[in-house]
Amino acid sequence: MIGRSHFATVALVYGKELRETLRDRRTLFVMVLFPLVVYPLMSLLLAQVMAGKASKNAAHASRVAINGTPAETAPLRKMIEADHTDFALQASGDNTDVELGRLDALIVIGGAGHAGKTPAAVVFDETRDFSNQARDRIDHLLAGALPPQCQPLYAVADRSIAPGAKVGGYLLSKVLPLVVVIMVMLGAFYPAIDITAGERERGTLETILASPVDRFDLMTGKVLAVATLAAVTGMLNLVSISLTMLEGIRMMGGASDALRIPWTRTLAALTMVVPSAFLFASVMVAVGAMARGFKEAQNLLTPIYFLCITPALIAGLGEYEMAGVALVVPGVNVTLLARAIVLGNARIGPALAVIASTLAYGGIALALAARLYDSERLLYADDQRLTLRDWLRRLLFGASDGKDEGALARGVSAGDALMLFGLAYVLLFFVFFPLQARNLEVGLVASEWGGLFGLVAIYARLTRQRLGAVLVIGRPSARALLGALLCGLSAWVAIGLLAEWIAPPPRELVESLRRQISPPGGRGLFVTLLLMAVTPAICEEALFRGPILRGLATRLSPLAAAVLTGVFFGLFHFDVWRFLPTGLLGVILSLIAWRARSIVPAMLAHAVNNGCLVVLAQLGLDERISTWTSHSQAAIFVASLVVLAAGGALLATDPATPAQRQRA
Repeated sequence: MIGRSHFATVALVYGKELRETLRDRRTLFVMVLFPLVVYPLMSLLLAQVMAGKASKNAAHASRVAINGTPAETAPLRKMIEADHTDFALQASGDNTDVELGRLDALIVIGGAGHAGKTPAAVVFDETRDFSNQARDRIDHLLAGALPPQCQPLYAVADRSIAPGAKVGGYLLSKVLPLVVVIMVMLGAFYPAIDITAGERERGTLETILASPVDRFDLMTGKVLAVATLAAVTGMLNLVSISLTMLEGIRMMGGASDALRIPWTRTLAALTMVVPSAFLFASVMVAVGAMARGFKEAQNLLTPIYFLCITPALIAGLGEYEMAGVALVVPGVNVTLLARAIVLGNARIGPALAVIASTLAYGGIALALAARLYDSERLLYADDQRLTLRDWLRRLLFGASDGKDEGALARGVSAGDALMLFGLAYVLLFFVFFPLQARNLEVGLVASEWGGLFGLVAIYARLTRQRLGAVLVIGRPSARALLGALLCGLSAWVAIGLLAEWIAPPPRELVESLRRQISPPGGRGLFVTLLLMAVTPAICEEALFRGPILRGLATRLSPLAAAVLTGVFFGLFHFDVWRFLPTGLLGVILSLIAWRARSIVPAMLAHAVNNGCLVVLAQLGLDERISTWTSHSQAAIFVASLVVLAAGGALLATDPATPAQRQRA
């Protein structure tokens, strides 16, 4: 039997190992807060992308034509003409029109019948989604064409005109681009950890840093080594999945001449492995250089791994066009170009833009890694251990060992900013969203005042700081207030038009937002302004332009802190279509708060921005913007930029007193 001493030993080891884990704030972030923040965000983004894709497909009227004698085609023509939502009947067409995309499907009526049914052949291209959708709609329509005997009138036969190589490329394009991103990142993951944190644990870092080697040259060599290993991994997996796919088709009895792998285009897609490997290697080496050990590097790189996969997933599932802003979005651009190469429709101009932007991002990450690879920061990083009694305080607020009560009375740190954003994010998703779904008005008030503003108030109290100091509620000058007013009056126009040109939101989203602002039963303009303009302006600014902006500014430049705060602000609105406009607005509001040395002008600009949108929606004037001509939209966009620049100029020339500068 196991004696008490054995249980005591087990309990002692258990407690020791648990304390060791709980002392590591970054480990706990990855274990607890990361899943609660990132996974809901990823699932929401993917769900919105898929919903947007389904909505786009549903709104597309399938272009079809019917061939056959007038007597044979007349009943079917009447059925299709009656369904204006799903079909757009063309006067004529042939197989070439389907192949070139001028028709989504062609219906050929006639031939030898069977059991009293009229033969109907549906000609489609299985490598195009709209053509597949047209085939499904036609099959459903013909299956519902029933005579009095309740037997289908038509004997339907589907016939794809896509050649085997095109079908093989289409199927491969569904998986291969995502595999490129995932496998390249996987190939860079452990080498990046080994040459940074692993080198530090082995004790060889001091020797390297003591040598007369330029830091940029040192990091360039490390990044290129990791990129080479990642590229080899990506290429091997790329070839492997192609061979596996071909062998799987053969094992299932598929004819190799009916479905072939386009090896030339597949090998051409290998070119995307190189810039992808350089980008991911640079990012992972830069993050790994900040780690104190192998375990900590794993904890830091795990979120990076998942965050880098998300854009590739969105691009693969959403099937966006390789044009516009998609050419410069990391992860999205590489996925779209790899798919275009496999499909054989890649163009040289967009391809060069994708490669250039990816290499540029990799170069920026490399420069950051070289800057971080400072000998003193690496060799003498803080490695203090916490007692279990102090764990919770440091986990939440980054406080010191807790022996001195006055140690809590300090400014906001970058760790505090990230922790507050994560907590607000979790509360909004798991608590306040369900409440808003039941009652929008009550949910908004609770989430804004109880969730955002309340979280800041609790933080200020627990850290022994005045709420006004955390929020930086200073007395702004008249010049700063006027500049903020001009920014608020113009930002919604410029940002709205820019978002409409770059990534227009689905009509369903616009209608949903319009119903929230102006519900069918009515709410009243004054109440709506308080609910959707004044309340967000106070509470959202209290969190984002208060401790989050201040905390990030302790580790970043003011511009970088403003941009990152804007990114957080865009993510916080839980909508892929609203990320761009809310993110840009967040950057502008952050710059206003930073330049004015007070959160009040940012609140004013936020309230005016939202107020303009509320008034337009309440009066029904927001729909008229979509009816403007392109020249009118361009002129209004330029005018709004002029007003926005005038507001920025007033803020930029606003003098600050020494007291204001000290508060900032």
